[in-house]
Amino acid sequence: MDKYIKGALVANAATLGFHWIYNGDYLEKLSTTQSLLFQKQSKKHFDLAKPSYYAYPHVEIGSFTTQGMILKWLYKAMKENPNMSISDYETLIYDYTRPGGSYEGYIETYGKRLIVHKLAKDLNIFIDEKPLMDDHLVGFIPYLVCKELNLGNNKAWELASLFTSIEDYKQFYQMFDYIFEHIKSSPLIDILEKAIVYAPKHYKEKLTQAITMNDTQLFINKFAGTACHLPQSIPLIYHMLYHSRSYEDIINWNAKLGGASSDRGLILGALMSQISPIPNSWVLKTKMDFNDIR
Repeated sequence: MDKYIKGALVANAATLGFHWIYNGDYLEKLSTTQSLLFQKQSKKHFDLAKPSYYAYPHVEIGSFTTQGMILKWLYKAMKENPNMSISDYETLIYDYTRPGGSYEGYIETYGKRLIVHKLAKDLNIFIDEKPLMDDHLVGFIPYLVCKELNLGNNKAWELASLFTSIEDYKQFYQMFDYIFEHIKSSPLIDILEKAIVYAPKHYKEKLTQAITMNDTQLFINKFAGTACHLPQSIPLIYHMLYHSRSYEDIINWNAKLGGASSDRGLILGALMSQISPIPNSWVLKTKMDFNDIR
């Protein structure tokens, strides 16, 4: 898991302390007096920094968001069974997150609906099922796992379809494939410029602005955002990649921008770890034995 997932999970854990605080000014000011990385969530900060969503009050330093946990579960499962079906993926998440399951953290809307649907089927109860339609970064979890295990984008999309039918993901897989393929041999800024051609047509203006604009706050306000939705997160990820040169710098910056920082970190960490070392002290703070499931 050293190729992509280690960098992704360390970045996810690093920024969990302030994940879903949407007051960037508060985080920027706080960062001048303390590190924002590997901190336990504090209700005090979330109350002072509203808008915010205090979702992980009980997790320990070095833990992961729900999406980080799904990445960890799916990697381990697909390493043992590369032929996992979408039904297997659904069962995997359900077994961990259902009532009585081993996962005790926050569950996002798509996960809650999955649990309700599965419980209804198990109990033979008819309900008016809500679609598991999502446009968050969770759609990149199967992509990162399949990259790690060389299983291809068709398998990634098959599993991602559990939560979405938005085909933009497939084109973004191609875009990130191009970046991963060339990131060690060419300057990152050149790669990002060339990779835009693979993006969905309606994202190309946003991505062009991401590598053109230097004023990050203005870019966020006009062309992106700090939430996990694709129209906000992917342009911001692109902007950050273009204006960063190291793993350590981009993850620190990611924390200060706030919003869905830990889930953005999954992609930022996977990419930047290809060209910049992950600080060993960060690896040691992350609550996972990376040697355990290689």
